[in-house]
Amino acid sequence: MVALKLARDAGVVGRAAVPSLARAGGATIALFVVTGWGLTRLLLPTGLRRYELLWVAPIGACATAVSMMVLGFAAVPYRINLGLVIAGGVVLALVAARRSPAEGPLGLQTEAGSGVPVVADLPPDPRPRAALRRAAWPAWIAVLLIAVALIPLLRAGFATVEGQGQDAHLAVGSAIFLKSHYPTSVAIEEPVDRMPLVWRSKQAIYYTLAAASSLSGLEVYETISTVAAVLLAMAALGFFLVARELLRAPPWAAVVAMTLVGLDRMVLHTVMHPYFNQTWGFFAMPFAMVLAWWVVRERTRGGIALLLLFVAVLGLAYPLALPIPLLPLAIVLWPELKRLRPRRVWKGRRSLRWMVPAVFVGLWVLSVPPLKGIVEKIQSANAVVLNPFHSLQNWGGDLLGYFPEPHFLAMNTYLALAVMAGPLVYASWLALRDVEVPLRRALVGLLLFTLVFLVWFRIRSFGYYFHFKLLAFVGPILLTLAIAGAAKLRPRRAGIAFMVVLGLMATSAAAHEIGSTFDELPKNVLQLQEIDAALPPGQSIRLDIDPQEQNWGAFMLHGQPLCSQKPLLNTNYPHVQISRKADYILTKVDARAPADAAGPPVQKLTAYTLYKAKPDIPGRDMCSQAMVETVTKVDTGGG
Repeated sequence: MVALKLARDAGVVGRAAVPSLARAGGATIALFVVTGWGLTRLLLPTGLRRYELLWVAPIGACATAVSMMVLGFAAVPYRINLGLVIAGGVVLALVAARRSPAEGPLGLQTEAGSGVPVVADLPPDPRPRAALRRAAWPAWIAVLLIAVALIPLLRAGFATVEGQGQDAHLAVGSAIFLKSHYPTSVAIEEPVDRMPLVWRSKQAIYYTLAAASSLSGLEVYETISTVAAVLLAMAALGFFLVARELLRAPPWAAVVAMTLVGLDRMVLHTVMHPYFNQTWGFFAMPFAMVLAWWVVRERTRGGIALLLLFVAVLGLAYPLALPIPLLPLAIVLWPELKRLRPRRVWKGRRSLRWMVPAVFVGLWVLSVPPLKGIVEKIQSANAVVLNPFHSLQNWGGDLLGYFPEPHFLAMNTYLALAVMAGPLVYASWLALRDVEVPLRRALVGLLLFTLVFLVWFRIRSFGYYFHFKLLAFVGPILLTLAIAGAAKLRPRRAGIAFMVVLGLMATSAAAHEIGSTFDELPKNVLQLQEIDAALPPGQSIRLDIDPQEQNWGAFMLHGQPLCSQKPLLNTNYPHVQISRKADYILTKVDARAPADAAGPPVQKLTAYTLYKAKPDIPGRDMCSQAMVETVTKVDTGGG
C-alpha cells in the first residue's frame, strides 16, 4: 500500500517504463544469484544460515565486482571476462551442490572469560520450504523498495538516468569505457575517455554496471538507476540481518527496520540522484557489520573470506566509509590484541629471506591502481579532516550546504526530530542493553565516533560534504537500533505505536524526496545522438549552451570534436576545450541565432538547434574529442 500511494502521489499514470526496468532489474539479480549461490553455500557460517537465501545476491554482487576487476586488470577482454565470471559461478554452484554447507570453526576461539561467545546458534531447519518462508517477507519488501526507488522513471515513462547528480555521466561513461578498453588506458573516442583519477579504486563496480547493461540488452544509461535500486534493496536486506543477527529483533520488527531504512529520505536521495559509488558502499556496509561480529563469534574460514569480500567492495567503492564496520570490529577485538605478546621479528640475517620479499610484495600491492586509489582517498581525506587549519572547500562536491539532520532519520522537520528524539534514544538504549557486552561496546563506540565528528563537521566551514556522507551511513544504523528496541517496549502496543508514527513520517519524507526527483537525462537530450550520427566524423561543434548542461551534451556528441567559449569550469569534471572557431554551433532551441552562425539552422531538435558556423571566424579551431582533465593528482576533491 505504501509503494502504491507513493507512486500515485508522484504522478505515475502508465506502465511504459516497466518492461525496460524489469529487464534491467531481472538481468542484474540473475547475474548476482548465479555468481553468489555457490559461494554462499560454501562459505557462509553455520550460524547465519537460517537466512541463507538473503545472502546469495549480495555475495554474488561483491563476487562479480571483484572478479571482473581482477580479470580486467589481467587484460582479459570484457566479453570473455563476463563469460568467465558467469561460468565460474555455475561451476561453484555445482561444486556446492555436492558438498554440505556446514563448516567447523577455525580453532581461533576466544579464551574463556573474554566476554565474547564463540558458540553459534543451532543450525536452522534445512528444508527448502522453511528457508523460503523465512526469506519471503524480506524479499517481498526488497522488491517493493526497488519499485519505490524507480518511481521517477515510472513517472517519466522510459528507462533513463534519474536525479540531478552530475557524477552520473561519469559513471555511465566509465562503464562504457571498461567494455572496450584496459582500465588504465585512454580512448578519446569514448564519451568518457579514461577512468577518472579520483575513481582509481572503483573499476569493480563499473564492470558490474557494464555487465548488467550487456545482459539486459539495454544501454548503460538505461540500466544505472535500476542497478542502484537493486543495491538499495540488497542494502535493506543487510539491515534486516543487522536487526536479526546482531540485535536479536523478532522477524516482524526486522522487516519494519529494513522498510524504514529503504524509505529513509537520504537513503533514497543517495540512490536516486544517483551517488552510485556511495550506494555500493552503503550496500556492502550492513553485511560487513554482520560478518564482522560473526567472525568474532564463529571464526570460520568462510566467514573471514566473506568479510574480506564485503570490506573489499566497500573500500573499492567508497573508501571513506571503511571505519564504520572496521571501528566496531577493532573495539571488539581490542582485548584479544592486548593479550597477544609481540614475537621477536629479527632473528639475524636469515630473517631477510622473508623480510625483503615481503617489502617488495607490499610495495607492489600498494602500486596496484585500485588499492593505490583507496590509500590516496583515505590519505587525502585525513589530511583535511584532522587538520582544522586545512580548508574543506574543495571537498564540497556538488553540495551547497548542510542537509537537515532529520532527513537522515526518516523525518522531514526539526520539529518532528524534537518530538521523536526521546523515544528514539530510549528505544536505541533498549536495543543496546540486551546485546552482548562486546557488541554493545562496539556499537556505542561507533555512535560516539559519529557524534564527535558530526559536531566537528558542523563547526567547520564547508563541512557539509563529510556531514552528509557520515550521517548517510550511520543514520540507518540508528533507525535499525530504534526499531529493534521498540520491539522490546512493554506494553507491546507502545512499541507498535512508535513504529507506526515513525513509519508515517518516513512515508511523508520519502514522498517529498520522490516528488522533487525527476529524470536528468530526458529524451530531448538523448536526441543529440541524432546530430552526432548525421555529421561526418571530424566535424567540430561549439556548444553555446549553459555550462551545467554540457556534461550530458558532450556525452551525446562525443563522436565529434567539441568545444565551448564558456565550458564548465571550477569542478572536478572533465570539460570540453575552449574555442570560438568551429564547424558547427549548437544552441538551445529558444535561444537567438548566434552571431557566428552562417545562415538558417541546419538541424532542429525538440530542445536544440544546430547551425553551420561562418568559415571566417577568427582564430584556430581548438575543438577536440579529448576532454580537458581538471584533476591531475589526488590531493583534494570529493566523491
